[in-house]
Amino acid sequence: MFFSAPAVEKPLETIQSILPLLIVLLPMAGAVVAGLIGRLREDLRDFAATGTALTAFALTLALYPHVSRGTVVYSLPRFIGLGLNFRVDFLGFVFTALASFIWFLATFYSSEYMRHEQAPTRYYVFLLFSLGGCLGVFLTADFFSLFLFFEAMTLFSYALVVHNQSPEAMAAGRNYLYMGIFGGLCLLSAMIILFTRVGTLDIVPSLEAAGALGELRYLLAILFFIGFGIKAGAAPLHIWLPQAHPVAPTPASALLSGIMIKTGAYGIIRVFNLFLTPPDGHSPLWAITGELGYWIIWIGIVTMSVAAVLALSQTHAKRVLAYSSVSQMGYILMGIGAAAYLGYEGAMGFAGLSYHILNHAFFKAGMFLMVGAVYLRTHDLNYDKLGGLWRSFPVTAAAFLVAGAAISGVPGFNGYASKTLLHHAIVEAFEHHHASSLWVAEKIFTVTGGLTFCYILRLFTSIFTGPARAHGHGHKLMPETPLERVIFGSFAAIILAGGLLPGRVIEKIIIPMSRGFSYDSYAVAHLTDINVWNSHDLSGIAVSLAMGIVVFAILQPRNFAFPLPLWLSIETRLYKPVLGRLLLILTYVGWLIETIVEGSLVGSIGPLSHLTRSTRTFERKALPWAGESALQAGRVIRDRSYDFVVSRVRMAQVYIRHLQLSAFSTMIKLDYNPRGEQLYRKLTLMNLDVCIFIVVIMLVVVFSLRLLNTMGL
Repeated sequence: MFFSAPAVEKPLETIQSILPLLIVLLPMAGAVVAGLIGRLREDLRDFAATGTALTAFALTLALYPHVSRGTVVYSLPRFIGLGLNFRVDFLGFVFTALASFIWFLATFYSSEYMRHEQAPTRYYVFLLFSLGGCLGVFLTADFFSLFLFFEAMTLFSYALVVHNQSPEAMAAGRNYLYMGIFGGLCLLSAMIILFTRVGTLDIVPSLEAAGALGELRYLLAILFFIGFGIKAGAAPLHIWLPQAHPVAPTPASALLSGIMIKTGAYGIIRVFNLFLTPPDGHSPLWAITGELGYWIIWIGIVTMSVAAVLALSQTHAKRVLAYSSVSQMGYILMGIGAAAYLGYEGAMGFAGLSYHILNHAFFKAGMFLMVGAVYLRTHDLNYDKLGGLWRSFPVTAAAFLVAGAAISGVPGFNGYASKTLLHHAIVEAFEHHHASSLWVAEKIFTVTGGLTFCYILRLFTSIFTGPARAHGHGHKLMPETPLERVIFGSFAAIILAGGLLPGRVIEKIIIPMSRGFSYDSYAVAHLTDINVWNSHDLSGIAVSLAMGIVVFAILQPRNFAFPLPLWLSIETRLYKPVLGRLLLILTYVGWLIETIVEGSLVGSIGPLSHLTRSTRTFERKALPWAGESALQAGRVIRDRSYDFVVSRVRMAQVYIRHLQLSAFSTMIKLDYNPRGEQLYRKLTLMNLDVCIFIVVIMLVVVFSLRLLNTMGL
């Protein structure tokens, strides 16, 4: 049984529509068109790419009348044997609309940014291909279809990461690709286990069916989490993200951080908040979901806090934003875990994670684009080379300040509302079982908010405030373009709207997104009554922001000079040792195989040569003699058999001749016996017919024997 928002009174419908397939295919077709046009005219190429992204967004909006009434479905049943299945509920629609809209803004901005970059046509081609893969993830109905688009997005976006082809970009691209492939293998393994043991890949509440897996369900959960967690940037699977973001073109970085990272979060939501849940709100199986949710809470807590500390230690703007994305994904993961931990009453956790996904997409994508505008003018994003840029870029500075306030949770901006809901969720999780560890998690949550405010404050002051520095060999910086002002202003307006109207966002977006999830209808309805402007919530965020100011005041005079030792690196402590040992094991196995092969084949050349010579001698001498002897024996047997048969045939011929003469003589005597006239007559009449028959038979036998004699037999 599914529970929906109370505002929806009519039962949900199932609507057949080809729109999901068109939404996926359009960007891919647009990529081909942009690639062909790019060989002729660059302005038409930019127009085609931007128009494709805008059309994809328009087609997505065309889904709204359908998803507001129910679920949109469409299938290609014969695709690759298992079929390609689409199923769009309100959650998938919101993710698709969010992705297509921000992709349109980033593509629109790319026409300005890519004038100063190499290979713009290749960039647009893979940008649109990645859009098709990303939208496909949000529109699918089963894990197989989701997996296909998820892997396609990974492969296409790899070209965006390595776009400038520098050594750093190629190294980051390798890590991105290796991690993506490893995650894909984990997803594939999970799907094989699921399909072979449960018999379905549909994304519906299936914990009761998965109960047949026994303890194997935990392996299934781990494989799914690794596969999606790599893309979501969950610690310690996040190592690709801080490497890929700084080297990719800024619009691509905005999409990697703002949108593509959400595909991982989307997959985790579908697995742990939907698939691994029972359809009955009172099922005892919710305890299993809660157990999984507990561990995801702590993964989120570790991710948000560790990444926040790492962001503080960076001096490159894009690396700060990259670690910030990891930290914000920690908030979302914590919300996913809280929703699963609370189970049937997890509507608060779902509302917090959904709201924060929307908010993070806007303020993080906008911040990357704004930093990209700075890079176009200064060609540098290191803190010691920047400063005082608000004078040259007032709109960019104001929009960046709005986005920074939002990500820090300042009241009045959208981040405050979503972080408040997430805080309510972790508090509810603590009160659910009064686990002391979750009380600690709530305190870490508060401290991490202060660290977020600290590194964002440092980022803003390092770029836009302070004394102006000379850039570009003393030349005056190019001012903001009208396009940049429009796009950055749009991001700021959306962020402010989301922060000032949280009730409308919850009512119109968050509650409909909860349809299809097994949440208590009363808990869902309670979301509309939440007031985030109460003194308790405001004082809580004030404490967090005050912590950030204190940390900033302590570290700013020292220029945040606390470089973390290399041995604390996850790559140094975990990945490199594991890969080194794996390489050592593979090297030893290879040496062992080589030794066995060389010893059994290469080392036995002498015995094999002797065996070959012996075989050749046997073949040349023994086999011809044996064949000739067998042939001669066959001839003797044949001749003797022939002579024996012929002699016996001739003896039979002689015997038959004597028999013929005796029979003929007897018949003559019988027919012409002179004794007794009366007896003679009777015998003659009685034997007349018999005689004729015998004569005919004898003639046939005689002629047959003559014929055989003539033939030499």
